[in-house]
Order: sequence, then C-alpha cells, then structure tokens
Amino acid sequence: MESNTMALSAKERKQRQIEREQAQLRAMPDSSYEYLQVPFHVHLETDANWSSVTLPLEMAGIEPPEFEDDRGPKAYAYEECFSTDEDRDEAFGGAAGSIGRAEIMIGLLIDAATELAHIVNKYKRAELDKRLKEIEAADLSDPEERKAVLEQVVHIEKIKGALSKNVRRSLPQWEAKGV
Repeated sequence: MESNTMALSAKERKQRQIEREQAQLRAMPDSSYEYLQVPFHVHLETDANWSSVTLPLEMAGIEPPEFEDDRGPKAYAYEECFSTDEDRDEAFGGAAGSIGRAEIMIGLLIDAATELAHIVNKYKRAELDKRLKEIEAADLSDPEERKAVLEQVVHIEKIKGALSKNVRRSLPQWEAKGV
C-alpha cells in the first residue's frame, strides 16, 4: 500500500514540534496564579494607572473594559466567535479569573492593533502608488509644473520608504506559563 504523505523535512518536523509546544503552553494556567491573593478586579479599584488604559481607548472611541468581578475571558467573549465549546476552551487556554481576562485582552488588543496597522499601511501604499501612476500619465511639458511634480514624486517615495519600515514597541511580559 502506497502512502500519500511525503516524509517531512527536518525544518517541517521542528516547526510542528514548536507548534505543539506553543499549543501546550497556551493550554497551561499562568505559573503566577497560585501566588496571586488579591483578585485582579479588586486590585484595579486602587490602581491609579488604570486611567492610562481607559483614556487612550476612550480617545479611540472604544468603550474601556470594566472589571467588576472575577469572571474570566470565557464569560465575556461573544458566542458567535466560536463554533464549539472546544474552540472556546482552546482560545482561552488556562486563563482564569479577571487576571486571565486581562491577559487574554492584552494579546487580542495587540493582534487587533497589528492587523489594523497592516490595513492602514496597505491602504496608504496603494493610494500613493495610484498618485504616482497619475503623475506618470500627466502632461509635464511646463518646466515649472514638472519641477513641482518631481518634488511630489520624491516626497511620495520618501513616504513609501517610511511606510516600508516596522515599528517596535517594548512591552512588559504579562504571562509566565510553564515556569
């Protein structure tokens, strides 16, 4: 009997191993949980820095989350996001309580911000490319107009160069799984 699957390369085997290890880590509870005595939602009642979270969200027109009790992320996620209870369990792994909700929220906000940055970047680059094509098709027989347009081309290329770079932000580690 012939096998329809080809042997995996060393790189593919390593990639699958890494994926399995990451899935195992996601399913684990945070190693710090057993030492946390005050629930996170109680801590927030006295944390003066909480407004540093709510203000930027409010400025973006996003309703800041409220942590009124110790319910975890599963209690807040929309049902439509998951096909099965297993999908929901897998998405939230070992995250528990209000601290688990905050931890999951951090990752999801980073994911959303990253995707929004890609969308905005793609939009701007496409619009700049359209403008360059318009300039190429334009009649540039007037020397003064040609000079102004060439300055625009240089400026657009500088903007595109800036948009081709990545932004790095340092974040404090918020999870300690498998430690």
